[in-house]
Amino acid sequence: MNETIEIKLDEADKQAMMTENRLSHEEIFSNVRKMKTFDEMLAKQMKDEEFKKEYEAIQPEMNEIRASVDARTSQEQ
Repeated sequence: MNETIEIKLDEADKQAMMTENRLSHEEIFSNVRKMKTFDEMLAKQMKDEEFKKEYEAIQPEMNEIRASVDARTSQEQ
């Protein structure tokens, strides 16, 4: 079984190297520029009513978490 895992990892490494070699630096940077920000992705997701409802439902808990993190962070400074 370990041999099978090692072979699959070797194949994955080879595939990654082949992909990396095929992409020029400009292609890589072009792909990075196309990446969306969190806000852009959230705005798209918020168009889905079910997602929006769940997202809004967890905001009170998220606010508590943010307040806790902020309080701990301010104590470290």
